[in-house]
Amino acid sequence: MSIDRAIQPLSVPAVNVQQQDLKMRPKAADISAAPVAASETSGTQIKLSKVTQAIQTDSSQDVDYDRLAKIRAAMDAGELQLDTDQIANALVEDIFQLS
Repeated sequence: MSIDRAIQPLSVPAVNVQQQDLKMRPKAADISAAPVAASETSGTQIKLSKVTQAIQTDSSQDVDYDRLAKIRAAMDAGELQLDTDQIANALVEDIFQLS
């Protein structure tokens, strides 16, 4: 087996691309954006649904931060005992409730 090439590679033809002079292009810092004035008659109005409004004003806490802190402390100390049977049963119950 020879490692020499049997066929010579073909050269890549030059691509004729119009090039722009980058020095002539304005820099992002040089482009001044027109200031946007806030007005009451902007024409865009957004109405949130009742569900979205309820979510924004929801004061119930979905996460029990005290319990979470205790779990983290037990994990860090290496004292967290996991009951795999209880976890598996809860997952199976969840699956049956969703279907």
